[in-house]
Amino acid sequence: MKTLILIIISLVISGPVLFAQDTIFKKNNESVPAKILEISPTEVRYNLFDLPNGPVHTINRENILRIKYSNGTTDVFSTDQTGTEKPIDITPRYILTMIDGTQLKGKVIKETKTEIVFLDNNFGEKTISKNRIKTLNSEYGNDVNVFTLKDGSIITGKIINRSREAVVIQTAELGVISLSPGNIKNEREFKDATVSETGTIWFKNPNSTRYLFAPSAFQLKKGEGYYQNIYGAGNAVNYGITDNITIGGGLMGPFAAYMNIKAGVKLGEYVNIAGGAIVGNALFPINGNSTGVGLGFGVVTIGNYDHNITFGSGYGFLNENGKVVQQKKPMYVVNGMARLGKKHAFVTENWIVNIQGDPFGRGLNSSSHYETFFSYAFRFMGERSTLDAGFINTPALIEKGWYIGIPYIGFVIRFGNYKDE
Repeated sequence: MKTLILIIISLVISGPVLFAQDTIFKKNNESVPAKILEISPTEVRYNLFDLPNGPVHTINRENILRIKYSNGTTDVFSTDQTGTEKPIDITPRYILTMIDGTQLKGKVIKETKTEIVFLDNNFGEKTISKNRIKTLNSEYGNDVNVFTLKDGSIITGKIINRSREAVVIQTAELGVISLSPGNIKNEREFKDATVSETGTIWFKNPNSTRYLFAPSAFQLKKGEGYYQNIYGAGNAVNYGITDNITIGGGLMGPFAAYMNIKAGVKLGEYVNIAGGAIVGNALFPINGNSTGVGLGFGVVTIGNYDHNITFGSGYGFLNENGKVVQQKKPMYVVNGMARLGKKHAFVTENWIVNIQGDPFGRGLNSSSHYETFFSYAFRFMGERSTLDAGFINTPALIEKGWYIGIPYIGFVIRFGNYKDE
């Protein structure tokens, strides 16, 4: 019994250690289960895994092929063509811009209160007074990236150095670590990624720039595009000519064609604004008249790609045989999107439009009034496509017994430079 108690106590104490094994892979094909203590430019200090409180061992870096850590990351100790070890550079890299516009790329060797010793890629070591420096920024930006490794591990951090041998990142919990490019399955910006409660990373929302008909303030990036189909008859294509300007056009069956443009900017982490116009024309005369329509609009979107709400307004106009009639009162939109899971989202699009006359035959005496159109749809998402299925309704239709509304169906397919980053 005493022996059994000792075994149980030993397992309880050593339990956490069982999940903290590092492995050193030597160039002679030997592997050593270990707990890494320190990695210096010339050697690695470690405890044996089964003797975590035992003597500290050392091994020359030149004898190591790679080290796999308990969190799934790997440091590769590469060699050059002569077989000599080529240490991985984990020093952060910067872009230094001086007040006269001079821009240097390299590393900070030393920093004091008054000056910085900078090792430039082209000019070598330079001592620069801080009062001559305009900015000093990371060469790879300050965005947090999400790395999915081939074994399923997920690492988040800021890139501080990158080479063919390693991607070096600064993490919040693990410090500076290096990842072998060959072990990285997927890399994307953290703002484009959603991590579920179970730790699974969802692919980026492939249709964040539009709800059903109406746009959000999110922009397509340069070279990205999508094809949209509504009811099988409405066809549209939009394309990002820059990160801030999108152009497009489409056909509404055999009846009309239109062109559109949208320009937008990001004001903050969760605030985007955009404005644009859409102009269309009937493909054949209606009641003997050549008819064209147009709309100028502005929208603001609050939230991220997966969860957001958009407010907007615009003015429409009608052109019949060269006579332009502008809408006297603006229309408004309030739209929203909520991602419910990896492949599902809820979308709602709601219009408040000034209506002329009595198109729904309700016996209204007013020559113009505001009518509300609302919708609700479920979005089924793939990595490069979405399918929307839902209903559109208005109080006027509800009064006539259309309680659920008119069915809506549409889909979007991404093309161009788009990728699940």
